[in-house]
Formats: sequence, C-alpha cells, structure tokens
Amino acid sequence: MASTQDTLYQGLKEDLLLGPDHHRFKLIKKAAEHPLGQLWQAEDVGVAGNPIVTLLIIKPSLLKHKDFVEGVKKHATLNKQLQNKHIAECYGFFAQKDGLLFLSYEKLDGLTLEGLIKKGNNLQEKQQRGLLRQIAYATDIGFQKLHSPHAGLEPSAVFINRKGGIKLTRFSLRESLDLINELLDEPFRFKAYQAPEAFRPGKLTRKADIYAFAAITYELLTGKPPFKVEDTESERVRKVLDKPNCMDEDQWKIFERAFSTDADERFANCTELLAEVFPDKPDNEEEKQPEKSENAEDKGAKDAAEAEVSNEEKPSLKDKLKRLVPKPPKLSKTSAYILSGLSIFVLGYLAGWFLSEFLNFKEKDFQELQIAKQQEALQQMYSSLQAQQELHKKRGNELKGKDLDINILQQELAAAQQLIKGAEPEQPGNQVFKDQIDEKAYGPEMVLLPSGDFRMGDQSGLGDDNEKPVHVVHIDKPFSISRYEVTFAEYDLFAKSTRRPLPDDNGWGRGNQPVINVTWKDADAYAEWLSSQTGQPYRLPTEAEWEYAARAGTLSPYWWGNELIQGMAACSGCGSDWDGKQPAPVGSFQANPWGIHDMTGNVDEWVADCYSENYALAPIDGSAFTERACKNRTMRGGSWFEIDRLIRPASRYRHPADSKRNSWGFRIALDMSK
Repeated sequence: MASTQDTLYQGLKEDLLLGPDHHRFKLIKKAAEHPLGQLWQAEDVGVAGNPIVTLLIIKPSLLKHKDFVEGVKKHATLNKQLQNKHIAECYGFFAQKDGLLFLSYEKLDGLTLEGLIKKGNNLQEKQQRGLLRQIAYATDIGFQKLHSPHAGLEPSAVFINRKGGIKLTRFSLRESLDLINELLDEPFRFKAYQAPEAFRPGKLTRKADIYAFAAITYELLTGKPPFKVEDTESERVRKVLDKPNCMDEDQWKIFERAFSTDADERFANCTELLAEVFPDKPDNEEEKQPEKSENAEDKGAKDAAEAEVSNEEKPSLKDKLKRLVPKPPKLSKTSAYILSGLSIFVLGYLAGWFLSEFLNFKEKDFQELQIAKQQEALQQMYSSLQAQQELHKKRGNELKGKDLDINILQQELAAAQQLIKGAEPEQPGNQVFKDQIDEKAYGPEMVLLPSGDFRMGDQSGLGDDNEKPVHVVHIDKPFSISRYEVTFAEYDLFAKSTRRPLPDDNGWGRGNQPVINVTWKDADAYAEWLSSQTGQPYRLPTEAEWEYAARAGTLSPYWWGNELIQGMAACSGCGSDWDGKQPAPVGSFQANPWGIHDMTGNVDEWVADCYSENYALAPIDGSAFTERACKNRTMRGGSWFEIDRLIRPASRYRHPADSKRNSWGFRIALDMSK
C-alpha cells in the first residue's frame, strides 16, 4: 500500500502548494526528471514578490536513509556560504507536514552540460572556452569558500541558464550520494570523471577536482568522455587518450598533466589549467575575430543556452546590433586624435590594473599551494615518526637498553607535532590531535582552527541586549579547541590525581557523559593541571574564540541555518531523546562544519571572560575580557534544560565563578606556537 509521501509525490501538479505553514511554494511546471526526484519551477509565495525558484523534490524512497537526509541538509546549509553567480544558490531545505522533503534553488532553466553534449555539441570554439572558464571559476571559488573540494564534478552537475551562464550544483554532496547512488534508477556518473585517488579511502583534495574538470573539458571538446563509470583505477591509469583535434601537440602535453596519477603534478586550480592550455590570444589576433564579446566567459555559456531554445531561423546578433545601435557621427581629425589619445590612456590604465590583479591572484594561489604542500610534508613526517615510535616500543619489550633511542625519537616526534600544530590549517576541522598525559592516558581530542575574522553578536534580531553591538573580531593566529565537551572520564583523571572530590553525575553515568556540577574555578584548575602534565599551554577558550568556533564560518542564528531543525541538539524542544531530561553523551549529534560537537545545547560551557553587560568594551582581537573585580564569569552554548533560543552561538549569560549546576560543563582551548 502506497504511503502518504508516495501518494503526494506521484500527484505533484501545477498550482499545488508545498512546504511548511510558514513558508509555502506554488508549483508552476515540471522542469525535468532528476536522479534524486523531480525538478519543478515554483513561485516562492513565502517571500515578497513571489520570485520564481527551482525545487528539487526528493523521492520518498530515499528519505529512509537518514545519513543521506542529514547530508542533504548539510549541503543546504553549506551552500549558503557560496553566493556566487556561477554557483546555484540554495535557499534551504524544507519539509512538508507529511514528510515530503525538497530543496529550493534559484531558478534553473533545466538544460545541463550533459544534455547539451548528448544533443550534439555545436558550440563555436569561443563559446566552449567561455563555458569552461565559468565552470573552472565556480569550482575554484567553491573550494576557496568551503575549504573542501566539490568531489562530484560531472556534466549533469552543470546547469546552463539563458541568463547568467552556468550554475554549478552539488557542492558538499559527494559522500551523501555515495550512500544511495546504486539505488537510483539512473545513478549519477561522477565516477566516470573521478581521479584515481577517489578509488581509495581517505579525504580528497582540490587536485581531484582538477582531474574531474579535465575529464569534462575533454568530453566537451571531443564529444565523448575519457573514461567509463565501470573503469577500474588500474584501467583508468593505463588508458591512452586520443588528442582532441582542437589542440596542438604542445597544448596536449600540457593538458595531460591534469590526468597525472601524481596529484602534485596537476595544476594548482582549474582556472590555471585553462590558462596554460588555452592562453589568451594577442590583441592583434583578437581584432581579426568577426564578433567581439565584452565577457567571453558569460557570453559563451549564454550562447550555449540560447542555441537550445529554438531551431527557428532568427536574425544574427550582428544584424540585431546594427538595427539597435545608431551610426556614430563623423568626427573631425582633431576630435579623432583626442579620442584616440584618451582611448590609449584608458586601455593602458585598464591593462595595468588587470596585470596587477592577475599577479596578486597568482601570488596568493602560489602561497596557498606552498602552505598545503608544507602541511602535507609535515603530516607525512609526523606519521613516519609515529610509526617508528611504535616499532621501538615493541622492540623495547624484547630488547632492553634501547631507552636512549626511544627518548630521542620521542623528542623528534614531539617536535614534528609542534610543527603541525603551528601551521595554518588549510581546512578547519581536518587536523585533530591528542596530547599524551602519561603512558596510558591522553588529553581531550583537539581540533586545529585557523586565524580569521568574524562578526560576533546577534545578527538575526533574536537575541538580548547583552549580545550587542555586533562587531568584527580578528583572530590573529591559529588555536585549537576541544572537539567535545570535557567528559567525566577526562575530568575524573584530574580529580583523582589532585585528590579533589569527584563531581556528582546525578545518576546519569560518567565515562563519555559531559562532566557537570563543576564551577568555573574547577574548569580553570583542570586546564592548568593539563598544562602541567603535557607541557602545553591549555586554558579555557575566550568568549570570542568560543563563538568563532561555534559559528564555523556561518552567519545564521544556528550553524545549520535560520531555523531550529529537530534532532540537531539537546535542549528543551530540540526533538532529541535527552530534551529536558539530562545531557547526551558527547558526540551524539552532528558536528558543525569545522568538526566540533555539541556547541549548541547539551551543557552550558564556562569560558575565560569576565561577564560584561554588552560588547561596548569587548576586545576585538579575540582575547578575553578581564576586570580586577570579576563578579561573574561568562557561559555560552545553552544546555539540555534551556529553550532553543538560548542555544544559539550568539547567546550568552553569567554566573558566579564558584557556583555549579547539573547543566553546566566546559571545554578547553590551546594556544598554538607559530
């Protein structure tokens, strides 16, 4: 028997209203079938002016896979950070009362690069280059903003709009699509374009996008994909590709670098690939072209879309321009000389500006590449030394007298670890480590975060006066923050070692539960003890560092979006099993985009600052606010006991430093040497 979801999905029709009560969409017409469901054009009646949007309505059968659904929600959240004209803007993830789910995007015409190629690519060379430049630009911008590769590039992910050019989709979706791809009637074909390293476990880098973009370029130029979905890694590596007719031998030799099995040999980014293979033509060659474009990138994709609109004969662009543009008046020789001189001056100025911007971009990109290579080399060094240490430990049990060698190796290992900690992370949340306390025990897991700027305070109008004024804070150097709230297991080790009383767990259990019933002084003492045991400068995070980590690059009230989503945290009304009852074990909920858990809800968290009534005197360098007579300390994050409004990253409150409660805990921070 069909479910309510299936019945509604099968009965989708024009003029049907979809969405939650507070935000409705009116279906206009079906745009296309989609592997994940149906694409519909719709009016967003929940927004002034009823703008036209495109809805991706997901098949009910896919909603049974909870990890896939969570991945789609994450995709909707992260895509709000992109905001680029060549990346399809995702307005959000919406749920119907009966459980039907859909994504809302900016208006997409429905034509994809895959469809264009299947119909026969009749684009001129200039149109192809313009379209490829837009794809390259969108891919590179996506990485710069999310600090992670697209990882699922393929022609069907590229939409082509008649106005606005290409719209790249599916950022941050690859892992989720892997979960359900084999269940689809028409599976996605990203495996036909993926790099060799994608066949092996482990996180992908932006070099995987370079490879996939090269495969898309090859298909657009030749009309056939370089590889098949069923090709294995070894088959792909051994395959010899034919040179596209539009490339000479030198161009092909350069282009083949993008297909290198050694990722380091590929280009730094997609834009560089195109610039190296298809360098801009000299000015005298451009003058010979019959038609000029003020922006070859935008015009190329626009022409590609317009070529599909109709097969009817229509006047050429040149003819239309002749009709619309009046003939210029004849100029005297003196006027002509003056106009020529001004033109030369303006062109010279623009050329100088463009060259300056280009060199700055290349320098920045080169620096990013060098930092990434340095981090990778340090990580390899650390892993190698760690493996050697394990080997020495095993031999030490059998052969005595090796203590000196092991001590030397441990010193080298600690030095390598310090180098890794001091490097700016390329992607927040990727570098996680623990410092050793003794032979058996380690400190909390720490996540390395980069320096950067963020807007601190209530930016949504949901907060109190103590969250204002909103101000920009500059975190001037990397630091680390604990991945989870400090647990009973971690705190009890400290308490027993220092002969302090163990905090009451209220009968909810110890171990992996967040420690509760601790004062600010207890939390500060724990950080001081951890510093003495590890030799590292552990401390409580400052209020600014805490909000910086909790926001994880977002501006919305919650890190996942503008509204509360059920099951994302423990609070009163958050939709979890622990709401209003007790804290959940640490890590029970999805991490934020920087890999940090439970910064919303679960337990309130002490921070280093003295409490201030507002941000009028707040430091803007990320340091803690201090006073000689500090009556109250600041707490952040909300708890299992509070309502949802109080678990926002901007929410803050105060308590005396020697008070404690069964909903209060803490996490720690660590200064990183540079």
